[in-house]
Amino acid sequence: MSQPIRTLGALALGASIVAIAALSVRTGPVAGAADDPPAKTITVSATGKVTVVPDVARVYLGVTVGKPTVKAAREAGAKAMTDIVAALKGLGIADADIQTTGLNLSPQYGSGSRPNVVGYQISEQIEVTVRDLDKAGDVVDTAMGRGATDMNGISFEVSDPVKAQNDARAAAVDAARTSAQVLAKAGNVSLGAVVSITDGSAPIQPRPYANLGPMRFEADTATPIQPGTQDLGATVTVVFAIG
Repeated sequence: MSQPIRTLGALALGASIVAIAALSVRTGPVAGAADDPPAKTITVSATGKVTVVPDVARVYLGVTVGKPTVKAAREAGAKAMTDIVAALKGLGIADADIQTTGLNLSPQYGSGSRPNVVGYQISEQIEVTVRDLDKAGDVVDTAMGRGATDMNGISFEVSDPVKAQNDARAAAVDAARTSAQVLAKAGNVSLGAVVSITDGSAPIQPRPYANLGPMRFEADTATPIQPGTQDLGATVTVVFAIG
């Protein structure tokens, strides 16, 4: 599914640009003969941003069951999770997109001055990657309908974040050139070729998931899921020669 990019402003690449420019005139080496005179430069820092609509969701859910014995707890938990996974596959979720993220079995104690074991609780949690956002709500509702007791949250991301950030980098360079042209005109100098470009962009970080909190399943109620938008940005520092 291709990632849509919303256009902000009139700049190319769907980018909204915020440019911060600084003028500095300094000497530095220029490619060519060693006898070439030192060059004067303008250094400009600029930021480019693209706004994208996420096209992948990750749903975090699970089953927690308490029973008097370990065997009964394991059987109940296994049956519930097996039913959930089968139902998710019925929605078209691939095996590779269903991952176990937690499995825990613990004794449960009664009250009193000398508490004793009164049962056992098993908990299994999974992460479901949904590549068709139209099915995100169905994943939640189907899982809850098949026995899921824990709905731990949902997160959204872009399937190709590198392309989006590269678009932002290109937009940042365009913004830097625009700012440099303004500075060169104000300084009564001519703008030359690019001497160097430094990428100061932060690495892309996964977006934290939103905790949905405890949910009560209603058979006739569909869970609405809204992916919203995400901003991906890039920052560059560009050095231009001036004459």
